[in-house]
Amino acid sequence: MPNAIQIQVADSHLYPGCAVRIADLPVAAGAPDLAEARVEFADGSGAHATCHLRAHDELELTVDRYATQKRHPIDARHWLLLAVDATHHSWRVKRRLP
Repeated sequence: MPNAIQIQVADSHLYPGCAVRIADLPVAAGAPDLAEARVEFADGSGAHATCHLRAHDELELTVDRYATQKRHPIDARHWLLLAVDATHHSWRVKRRLP
């Protein structure tokens, strides 16, 4: 995934309120509707994901199944993230989506 968006999570898993950092999210007009992403968790684990910019400040993130560094399995989940700043670098998980 050489052109995948890099997403950094402040914990070993996602949950409502969790801080997320995205350095280079393509938010300009003409950006792809659905983008490949690589999620890096604070414990060193990682997962493949896809993201979709739903509105200017809302991002849908679908994270594939993965295991934390302590080998705790985390099922695939779908999340709604909200931008915390105008640069779209800092985000917070708002809620889990069905």
